[in-house]
Amino acid sequence: MNFPVVFTASAIKGAGRGKEMGIPTINVDLSAVPEELEDGIYACYVELDGVRYHGAMHYGPRPVFDDSRACEVHLLDTTVEVVPSQVSLEVVEYLREIRDFPTTEALVTQIEQDIQQCRTILDYVQ
Repeated sequence: MNFPVVFTASAIKGAGRGKEMGIPTINVDLSAVPEELEDGIYACYVELDGVRYHGAMHYGPRPVFDDSRACEVHLLDTTVEVVPSQVSLEVVEYLREIRDFPTTEALVTQIEQDIQQCRTILDYVQ
């Protein structure tokens, strides 16, 4: 796959689990995700209303919660109060495959490691 993969999608309502875990996400419409993007965890840039943020993106199934596929992005080191209706994503690097975890706590530990890896990648890529 060639990076970056760039697309714009509508923001949609999620289940709110990311926020409950202390890692809020913006869910985006799956139909806007380019077909060449494989399931996985990615480092990305996220543009909201003309402001560019660093992000970590999950694309694919959510086995820990036995839930449907999703594309959701966590903004690194920032929180937005109101999510605009459109989100632009620039996916720059694949981190890892989707995995199941025995507990929500184990998932959160892995997400924290993913976020740190995204920080390293995105600080370097700029």
